[in-house]
Amino acid sequence: MNAPARFFMRSPGPEDLDRVHGWMADPDVHGWFDFGLGRQQVSTVALTMMARSPQYCMRVFGEQGTDAPLGIVVLSEVQHPFGTAHFWVVRDRRRSAYPGITADASRALLHEGFDQLGRCAINAWVVESNERSLRLLQAVGFQIYGVQQACHRLGGRLLGRVHLELLPQWFYRQS
Repeated sequence: MNAPARFFMRSPGPEDLDRVHGWMADPDVHGWFDFGLGRQQVSTVALTMMARSPQYCMRVFGEQGTDAPLGIVVLSEVQHPFGTAHFWVVRDRRRSAYPGITADASRALLHEGFDQLGRCAINAWVVESNERSLRLLQAVGFQIYGVQQACHRLGGRLLGRVHLELLPQWFYRQS
């Protein structure tokens, strides 16, 4: 018998997207991202368009018994004809929650990506100095396949990106 879920996940509503935009407006957060052509900030309008697009699978998450989300997990490019998707996550670190909630929400979305969306591989990248995100990705089963050197500008420095991938057999072997 499965233990009761300690967290909730849902598709984001307008208030949720405003909250996510607030998290991502922080330079200490959006500096880790690249939404194309070096664009690191994303507007509420862009988040709303993502949430409505079949190219994205977005879920906000939080602790069971609360209503306010404390993070968002995302699969983008889910309509890619080769069965791949790209994973990213943002978590409001100012709010406390049980240890591992971000990993739990990530695993739930990855299950959805493989089981309902039929993805054959999911990839992600993380700036080489972002050890917390790298630990999260490896904890849910992602494996490093390479490093792209000197490609991400952060705090006036040019850093590399660690590229990772997750295949269903790796994911389900550890679940």
